Amino acid sequence: MATNSASDEEIVLETNDKIENSSLTKDENNIINSDSPFHLLEGRWTFWYTHRPTTFRNSAVNYDSCLKKLGTFGSIEEFWCYYDHMKFPSDLPLYSDIHLFKENLKPMWEEEGNRLGGKWILRLKKGLSTRLWELLVLAIIGEQFNVGKEICGIVCSIRPQEDLISIWTKTANNQSVTQRIKETMKKVLNLPQDCPMEYKTHNDSLRDNCSYRNTDRMTDHFFQAVNPLWYIPCDGGLLQLAIITFWPNIMSYDYLGLLGQFMKYLAYNHHCLLVWIFSISIFLHIFEACVAWRICKRLNIDSNNTRRWVIQTLLLGYPSLGILRQYATKKR
Repeated sequence: MATNSASDEEIVLETNDKIENSSLTKDENNIINSDSPFHLLEGRWTFWYTHRPTTFRNSAVNYDSCLKKLGTFGSIEEFWCYYDHMKFPSDLPLYSDIHLFKENLKPMWEEEGNRLGGKWILRLKKGLSTRLWELLVLAIIGEQFNVGKEICGIVCSIRPQEDLISIWTKTANNQSVTQRIKETMKKVLNLPQDCPMEYKTHNDSLRDNCSYRNTDRMTDHFFQAVNPLWYIPCDGGLLQLAIITFWPNIMSYDYLGLLGQFMKYLAYNHHCLLVWIFSISIFLHIFEACVAWRICKRLNIDSNNTRRWVIQTLLLGYPSLGILRQYATKKR
């Protein structure tokens, strides 16, 4: 970018001047000394800043040239020395982004440490980003996510109609870890469990040349197991129906009382009716499983969880399909 806006200069110079004038030493040998008063973090992190005008996409300027490195820290004292003199997200101009990434890792999709990953995206109403960003920053540097090296960094993006907070993960296809990151993010930000979040791989972002649009391409990893007690009436009842339909002689009817006598009457006097009832029951379960598959495809749920939804619905029928339909309604 040929020139930088005043806001760019303010956020960079304000931070750098304060750090340089601070009594905080930059000598890492002193920091790691056992007698050092600094409280070391488990890793070292870097603040980055970008401000891109609306004409950015139509320009030949490389995104890398818009990145401004604000500073790197490895202790609590260093962090506050930077953070205390940075502007709040709500005070930044539109199309600004604040990034907090691991040291030596740039906030770029094609970076070696990022390219196989993706990001969870949380869309916010204007005015909410400052508090949630601070909570997430403290959780990240405090290693509250407990997922090893799977977190690359976090981003706060200021846009005209909304603000966005995203957390970048290292491996997009590691579904168990990405789901754990999502749930932990909801916990540290005090978000409701049904708060919508979207996941988008960096490969999709590279293809779209956009981080936050075309969310219909984002893979959903939703799955919810039905209460196991539902297996008793659903599968137990279907199994019992199969026995009295095809093997009525092995069934003990007396222990069921009047219900058992009625079942015995049907088994020996209305066998064709039982065959029809059993066939319709099987057909309904298969039909509901097909509906579950179509809903999963419409929601772009990943193949592993689609398979789980289909199997669960095939076994339980509507108790499983009902949960999936409620989720689909919320996603509209």
